[in-house]
Amino acid sequence: MSKQKKTDPKLEQALTRGDLAIRQANSARATAVLRALAKMVVDACATIGVEAHTSIPDGDRVYDPVNGVWPQKLLVSLDGPVETSDPEELRTVRLLADTPEVRFRVEWHRADGKMGRHEAQPFSMVAFITDVEIPWDDDEQ
Repeated sequence: MSKQKKTDPKLEQALTRGDLAIRQANSARATAVLRALAKMVVDACATIGVEAHTSIPDGDRVYDPVNGVWPQKLLVSLDGPVETSDPEELRTVRLLADTPEVRFRVEWHRADGKMGRHEAQPFSMVAFITDVEIPWDDDEQ
């Protein structure tokens, strides 16, 4: 018979709680970053008289990255409230998890029926979604 090393139950509990706290903090950060981008999009659209609507469904759940992307999604509608918009008119933005800088991926239905995809840092992403000329770009941070 081989001896199995026993883990101290208090140590195991402390590590499990710590791991959960780290996962919760990281997930909350990802949602907060998406909320900040949503505010930037809404404010940028307002400067040209366009009303943008945003939603982050289930953004307060605890997630882990999947394939290098946070599962939370920011839905952006430039055609009225997200809840009543045609799903094909929504832009879906996710935060990339495996990059040292803050980068987003947006996906949308193109006019030709295919899915479009674009990745960018915050200012460039706002400019891309809103078509507003941003006075500086991400390289000048």
